[in-house]
Amino acid sequence: MATLAQRAEVLKLARLLGCSAESLDYLESLPAPALRSLREQATAAMFDADRKRFIGMANASRMLPLPILTRIIERAFGPLLCARTAGLLPVQRAIDIADRLETAFLTDTCIELDPRSAAELVASFPVPKVVAIASELVRRNELVTMGRFIDSVSLEAIDAVMAAIADDALLLRVSFFAEDVSRLNEIVELLPPDRLKRIIHSAAIADADTWGEAMSLIASVDSALSTRLAAITGDFEIAVLERILRSTEAIGCWDVLLPIVATMTELQQRRIIGLLSTQTEALLLSMLRAVVAAGQGKLLLALAAIDAAANERLAQLASAQGIGLDTPPAKARKRAKSA
Repeated sequence: MATLAQRAEVLKLARLLGCSAESLDYLESLPAPALRSLREQATAAMFDADRKRFIGMANASRMLPLPILTRIIERAFGPLLCARTAGLLPVQRAIDIADRLETAFLTDTCIELDPRSAAELVASFPVPKVVAIASELVRRNELVTMGRFIDSVSLEAIDAVMAAIADDALLLRVSFFAEDVSRLNEIVELLPPDRLKRIIHSAAIADADTWGEAMSLIASVDSALSTRLAAITGDFEIAVLERILRSTEAIGCWDVLLPIVATMTELQQRRIIGLLSTQTEALLLSMLRAVVAAGQGKLLLALAAIDAAANERLAQLASAQGIGLDTPPAKARKRAKSA
């Protein structure tokens, strides 16, 4: 089963190539770094082709008055050519042009834009324009496109966009496609505590994939913030925690959840481990194999030790199936593969 990072990369590659993610399922066996490298090479091949021609177009456009140029852009260039030349213009010139274009056209252009060449332009874009384009991208469900520009858009604009988007789960899905996860620390810090709690809660009660995106966020930010988000999760009511366990099993991400639980308070850990001991045998066996294959058997042992009933049940199941929780990771992965 693909990891969260592998899924994100396949989805981003599919958006770049204009195909369905399902058609690229065969790539999910590749490591996430390899998938990212493939996407970066594809981006370079697509956006760097005919670069000299686009530089010539950008230079020629500087000689035309703005009213005439915007007419030509809308009627002759179209969004694709506009996107190829936007990052080659002086920033203020590009902003002046954008100010005369309709939001729908700018959104079409944004979808085709190369973040590498347009980073300075995107960072300098007026906040109201960014909010208008982001709202249109949301309407079109272009979440991958939004995630591509998280690194470049100013924090002021991001704050305004988050205030304009009422859908908490949607914000989480956008973060899942961020290029530089270190930027997420700054973005999450912008959120009021109540909103942050609502975002994690909405993911916990949504479908399994959305919960996976929440775990990806919690695991990606720095340790202090990750611990804070884990504490928010650990305080949810039992019904929500049970849903989290089922969602984690559905997407096969126990190796992501366990380290999150490990940063919670002992009381929160007791609630989750105690709840875990009441789950079906099939779920527990699946979890045991996954965490041992990931080299987290000792972590699970440490967590289970705080609840006698959970510890006993997990030990019995592991023994009956010949699963060694203290088995070295390499051997554990080999056993899990043959199981």
